[in-house]
Amino acid sequence: MRPPAESIGNLAVIVGAIALLIFVAVEGALVYVVWRYRASRTTTPALFEGHTRLEIAWTAIPALTLVVVFALMLGTLGEIGAALEPGMRVRAVGHQWWWEFTYGDVVTANEMHIPVGTAVEVDLLSADVNHSFWVPELGGKIDMIPGQTNHVRLLARRAGVYEGQCAEFCGVEHAWMRIRVVAEPADEFARWLAAQAAPAAAAATDGERVFMANTCVSCHAIRGTPATGRAGPDLTHVGARATIGAGVLPQGVADLREWLADPQRYKPGSLMPRVPLSGADLDAVAAYLAALR
Repeated sequence: MRPPAESIGNLAVIVGAIALLIFVAVEGALVYVVWRYRASRTTTPALFEGHTRLEIAWTAIPALTLVVVFALMLGTLGEIGAALEPGMRVRAVGHQWWWEFTYGDVVTANEMHIPVGTAVEVDLLSADVNHSFWVPELGGKIDMIPGQTNHVRLLARRAGVYEGQCAEFCGVEHAWMRIRVVAEPADEFARWLAAQAAPAAAAATDGERVFMANTCVSCHAIRGTPATGRAGPDLTHVGARATIGAGVLPQGVADLREWLADPQRYKPGSLMPRVPLSGADLDAVAAYLAALR
């Protein structure tokens, strides 16, 4: 069974080839007529009034073309909907403007990991407004609607990073609601999942103290600590992710510090407020979060 994205891609190539042939035929006929009956020639164009065969032909050919394309689309839809028996299930929730991924008891954000060669059933939900889950190389685009659960199946044939995007306008920071899917061999995925299931390593640093003493704990969870907020992304292993803020900044202590100092500068309209911290406290919290791997 082919991955859904591969079936959709093959259909796009075939329909594109048909469209190209039609374009070449029509433009070729147009160029020929312009040249054949140009002003410098005295040939009078033929008139086809009442030409039944010609009228039937130019009606039947487009109709048959549409029938062929429709049949190809039905075949692709059937292939996508056919039994791609899922080997695992992931719950994905769209928020303004970030992603929450749940693997059983494991919760992470913005970066989704899947094993290569395993069909993954993704249950899609929205926590606020309409979103749309789309990773073009892995599967079709499926809307996420408040109060409704939709589903999509993903299958990666090779290891690598697959970039995706929310494809339904969901507010001012819609463009910075990116998805990063990491496909890896089954043993590497198992190690990643086991690491994600573990609580945060005991830190007892100034950064942890500052984090726990401020409003951070009201919005974010760090398993193994008193922080149990659910309004924002789970930060238990945030340092292991490649980006910050669903793609708005790369991961790193310096970028984390910039983000913490003024989230609205990088993602205006996001629900994360600017917490008034001193420079030393910002440095400490950024180092603490970067170490959560």
